[in-house]
Amino acid sequence: MQARVHSCFLLICIFAGVAPAQNSTPRRAISGSVQDASGAVIPGAQIVVATQEGKAVARGTTDGTGNFFFLGVAAGSYIVDVKKDGFKEIKQTTRIDSSNRPPMRIVMRVAAVNQELQVSASDSSAQVSTEIAQNQSGNTIDRNALDRLPVFDQDYITTMSRFLDADATGTNGVTLVVNGVEANGPGVTASAIQSVKINQNPYTALYSRPGRARIEITTKGGTPELHGSGNFLYRDSLFDATNAFAATKPSEQRTYFEGSLTGALSHSKKTTFLLSLDKDNDNQQAIVLAAGPDGPINANVPNPTHHYFISGRVFHDYGQGNQFWIGYSYEHRMVANQGVGGTVLPEAGTNTLFFEHEINVGHLYVISPKVLNQLHFLVGHYDSQVHDLNENPQLIVSGAFTGGGAQANSRRTEYHFDGTDIVTYTSGKQEIKFGVDVPDISRRGFDDFTNQVGTYSFASLADYTAAQPFSYLFQSGQGHVTFLEKTVAGIVEDTIRLRSNLSIAAGVRYYWQNYFHDIAHNFAPRLSFAYAPTAKGGTVVRGGAGFFFDRTGPSPISDLLHFNGVLLKRFLVDSPSYPITPPELAGVPTSVVVLDPRQRIPYTIQYGIGIEQQLNERSSIFVNYIGARGIDLFRSVDVNAPRPPIYAARPNPNLGQERQLQSEGYQKSNALEVGFRGRPVSFFTGQVRYNLGKTYNNTGGITYFPANSYFPNADWSRSDNDQRHKFDMLGAFEAGKWFTFGTALSAYSGKPVNITTGNDDFNSGMANARPAGVPRNSFHGPAYLDLDLNLSHDFLLTKAGNKGPVASLSMNSFNVLNHANDMTYIGVIGSPFFGHAVAAQPPRRMQLDLQLKF
Repeated sequence: MQARVHSCFLLICIFAGVAPAQNSTPRRAISGSVQDASGAVIPGAQIVVATQEGKAVARGTTDGTGNFFFLGVAAGSYIVDVKKDGFKEIKQTTRIDSSNRPPMRIVMRVAAVNQELQVSASDSSAQVSTEIAQNQSGNTIDRNALDRLPVFDQDYITTMSRFLDADATGTNGVTLVVNGVEANGPGVTASAIQSVKINQNPYTALYSRPGRARIEITTKGGTPELHGSGNFLYRDSLFDATNAFAATKPSEQRTYFEGSLTGALSHSKKTTFLLSLDKDNDNQQAIVLAAGPDGPINANVPNPTHHYFISGRVFHDYGQGNQFWIGYSYEHRMVANQGVGGTVLPEAGTNTLFFEHEINVGHLYVISPKVLNQLHFLVGHYDSQVHDLNENPQLIVSGAFTGGGAQANSRRTEYHFDGTDIVTYTSGKQEIKFGVDVPDISRRGFDDFTNQVGTYSFASLADYTAAQPFSYLFQSGQGHVTFLEKTVAGIVEDTIRLRSNLSIAAGVRYYWQNYFHDIAHNFAPRLSFAYAPTAKGGTVVRGGAGFFFDRTGPSPISDLLHFNGVLLKRFLVDSPSYPITPPELAGVPTSVVVLDPRQRIPYTIQYGIGIEQQLNERSSIFVNYIGARGIDLFRSVDVNAPRPPIYAARPNPNLGQERQLQSEGYQKSNALEVGFRGRPVSFFTGQVRYNLGKTYNNTGGITYFPANSYFPNADWSRSDNDQRHKFDMLGAFEAGKWFTFGTALSAYSGKPVNITTGNDDFNSGMANARPAGVPRNSFHGPAYLDLDLNLSHDFLLTKAGNKGPVASLSMNSFNVLNHANDMTYIGVIGSPFFGHAVAAQPPRRMQLDLQLKF
């Protein structure tokens, strides 16, 4: 750790000693760079330099690094007009005189609606470049492309999530970054999304997680003219295939309304607005396939979701490139019979309610031609509730059924603040970013009313019939806790073009979180480079490495506060009677959750190198190697478990289970990825990625208990998410004005399945023991194959053509091949379903989409 800190300190000192590149712009020249609001360069932007009277004196486009240069411009005042598809046109004034003026810095903001409906808006991203953020292994898709792809239920996040790496996501899951800030959701509806990116600039210090662990969303802004988009989606099981595990086809229907509207709020058109909303009624059903004492159980259970969302934002432009905006959003969701399906019976489901209020504020301020400040923060409140369908104790029969009641009553509330304030300094060929990132400061409330009646666990149906559970879990006491969770990061990153064919970015991210020993020396250095070995620049060698710290999230903090042995008492009874009697509970010691004194915040070291090759003007291919090592990963260990070899009694009889949160896990992964992106021919645009990888670890996360708490390293094996082969493709074929044919194809090898006895072999109160000599995750699960198609046609409603109102009708088919993608494989040896699945991904489904843009 000290060596890492010293390395980070040396890196910062090196940054401080790098002198800004000297301004090489000669007199009577206009030069500068064009970037978006996040600081990413914009290649291919059209530049027109005109006199104050409107006479053009120079024209051109930005190069692959977003720069422009016009020589021989006479002294005087000029207007520089910049245009780029997907961005709002911007005009800035400048004056050329005898002084040596610095390069201009032009910041473009995303536009609301591009009326030229094509799937080619991201072609420029397929240009190989030594720009650090222009890696071809990134997956970028804009709003127009999303409209031409088969996107199920307008869920573009799930569509793009196929390009993520589940083992890189960390304890808190996928990191969602919206307009540069970590958020719970995008804050707008689908039609107000400008672009979605994954793995763009994977080693940047601006974000907490590596590229394939985060989704970056850019939302649209307001426009001076009135524009709008409306979407209607309809799906009915009448046109679908039958689920592979359903005895009869379930009756399902979904209707979805969504839209956005933007325009001016003032005569000057410097103040604009953006409204977006959606309403979703999803009347789906869950399929139960279980085994009870009286035989098989197969049923369709209604599992409806009702959701609506509304958002409003106001933008005000002032000065040259400056903007302030503020927005409010509200979301509401209700789900009935949540958790039902597979071996979970209808009686063990829950009803859930979620709602959230959120206010977003953003300020983009160009301090000078060299300095830009970007502030964005949000404040919000949400309430998430879980309600049991009945008050009966829960009954878990390993690998057969879960019934009784859910015993899951709980409520979670939160008042949260997230934000970033980043300053960008640009001088010549050097760009320095520094600032503060606050991923989360939240006042959280947790009401834990789970297991108030208790949960009985049985090893088999025979034990259930004989009324012989191996454990009983019961909780009583104060279930309410409140706490303030704080995570703060500091950022410094320096990107410099050392030569025309070589760029380097070096940065460091400081991380701090409370409750977990408040460690104050977590520095995460990051480094990346891009080098073109030839003068033409058609081939680029790109690589990087970085440290990425994890975050615990709120649930482990809640467990530490709840289960301290006083507030909320947790009793775990071995081999109880059924039903349990009060005398049996009287002498049972409480269980606790504690923090390992040696606990540290886990981190991942990721590194990689690859080659990118330009195929033609609009397409490229890449080959990359990516390696990663997870260090000090989270896991849970019962340090008061009965000792070997007989596992008879707990060492401390005054305590039950003593769950210790540790950071002793390890993970190792290696992968080779090959991909393509761009427009190889005039009628096709797409991106393809094949990944050959292997990931091993000895933990499944902070809630994971090893099979034997005294030999946790014996769990070293394939990761729960390990898939040797993964192939993904997103693309669209354009048949002129007739139709567009979108396709999405995913083909994966299977994930592993863990084999267990289903019994509490170590008297620890858990049924995760494996048969002797059987490694963790040793059973191979089923492969996955999914082909989705979209056929769409545009109807031009006026003589203005694509510039006027356009109605689009599309027919989507998901899982066209009706492949039975089995899931929830049962690895419990004593289960009647051992070695088989009890649930599957949905069968072939049809979806009708109607869209209107104006």
